[in-house]
Amino acid sequence: MGKIPKKLTTVFIILFLISLAQAAEEDKEKQKVYTSSTSLSILQTSGNANEFSLGFDTEQKLNLKKSHFNFKGSVIYAESEGTRDTEFYFSQLNYRYSFKPKFYGVASTQLERNVLSGYNYRFSLSAGAGYFWIKTKKLEASSEAAFGWSSENNIEKASDLNVSLTFISMSISNSIKIPLSSNSELNHQNIFFFNLKEGSDFRINSISSVSFSISKIFSIKLSHQLKYNHRPVTGFKNTDQYILSSLVLKF
Repeated sequence: MGKIPKKLTTVFIILFLISLAQAAEEDKEKQKVYTSSTSLSILQTSGNANEFSLGFDTEQKLNLKKSHFNFKGSVIYAESEGTRDTEFYFSQLNYRYSFKPKFYGVASTQLERNVLSGYNYRFSLSAGAGYFWIKTKKLEASSEAAFGWSSENNIEKASDLNVSLTFISMSISNSIKIPLSSNSELNHQNIFFFNLKEGSDFRINSISSVSFSISKIFSIKLSHQLKYNHRPVTGFKNTDQYILSSLVLKF
């Protein structure tokens, strides 16, 4: 009978040491104030077919005690036989302030350009609030709602750059991050934009990606982005899709 308490004591000591190691690892992660992730994909062919495509994406994060800054920028460019097929530019700066562990305020500014889809630029400012439905070390799921102002200059107004389409907008965003295994991760985000002055004018952005780590700083990412504009510029389709496979550098 005397051996049982010793075995239990040994088990408890082992579990205690494991918990200390996990806590130390979590503290180490919390101390990581700045993180960076940049991905690049390039395709070049010549001879019977001359093709070139470039995909560039970067995300920079600064995490302070209650304030969190997130910058995203991306470029997608492709040409075939010297003809430009795709040219898309996007940049976004988000600021998040934590009121409580799961409830936060958010402000965002965004600029994008896609002439081949009919607009020279879209610029927006917004502010609102968000809530983490799930927030753990690896798994996150959240929703945000924000009101703001948006300005658009499309090719129909190219002859008069002082005239742009302006409206008060509302955006709703849902995002989720899921660890598939120790070296892979799934990210998905849906963003809905509504023109409160004209109900028929709305847009949907859906972004999905899965990444696989191949070393401590490198990983492979497969991503799919769908952009739907319910009321596109006259003569243009309302849906654009981008599928990329990229090499990612993280630190």
